[in-house]
Amino acid sequence: MPNFKWAGNAEAIYEKSISATPFLFRSNTRDGLDTLLMERFGEKKKITEAALVEIIKENTPQAFLGRGMKAIAPLLTDPSLADL
Repeated sequence: MPNFKWAGNAEAIYEKSISATPFLFRSNTRDGLDTLLMERFGEKKKITEAALVEIIKENTPQAFLGRGMKAIAPLLTDPSLADL
């Protein structure tokens, strides 16, 4: 995993979004999320909860998005970020 700079609960949300993925797809999910985060933030910019949720919403298939938001909602400082 790259050495991302996290703000707030962003790292916990990152981990939860991966662990909420079915086991067979976790590696692909982690790799894809890491790639997206590297492209947008690199290892120098802070990744906020809101920015991470935005990336998750933009890249999660619609059929799985509700379940993903439900999984990370308890970790969000602003629960409205999980609204679809």
